[in-house]
Amino acid sequence: MLRVLVGAVLPAMLLAAPPPINKLALFPDKSAWCEAKNITQIVGHSGCEAKSIQNRACLGQCFSYSVPNTFPQSTESLVHCDSCMPAQSMWEIVTLECPGHEEVPRVDKLVEKIVHCSCQACGKEPSHEGLSVYVQGEDGPGSQPGPHPHLHPPRLKKRGPRTKGPPVLPPLSSPVECWVPPSREE
Repeated sequence: MLRVLVGAVLPAMLLAAPPPINKLALFPDKSAWCEAKNITQIVGHSGCEAKSIQNRACLGQCFSYSVPNTFPQSTESLVHCDSCMPAQSMWEIVTLECPGHEEVPRVDKLVEKIVHCSCQACGKEPSHEGLSVYVQGEDGPGSQPGPHPHLHPPRLKKRGPRTKGPPVLPPLSSPVECWVPPSREE
């Protein structure tokens, strides 16, 4: 009976992502930390005017470790990796003006706005179950997207909570995006 229980429970435990580690026995005075820090993000697109927006970036120190293996292997290898990444985010539409382009006078970009960060398993997808993801226009919840059908898949028009990943946009010809850390005066 014990073998059956161990045989059924042990593989399930090994496949489940381990919880984040906050302390290690080898370094009891060290703690993991992960924060959402304010940044200025520059959103751009080739041929359009760039726009600066306020956003957050995840910054921190989360634990990872690897215990030496043996050959032939006698036990499961002990490897753990946590990374500071978004735990809660929303998606916002940022409209860029493209002067001189009559066919495409504006381009809408979807930008992930980070709300909260935490230490999570390294292999975890950024958008996973439990995330609160919303699509929001520049004018706030419920705003309607502008007249840019080339970048608005029909599912972008729905507003409200989403538990799956972000809407998928068609590939853009040469996106240019970067972020600039805020000054230390904040």
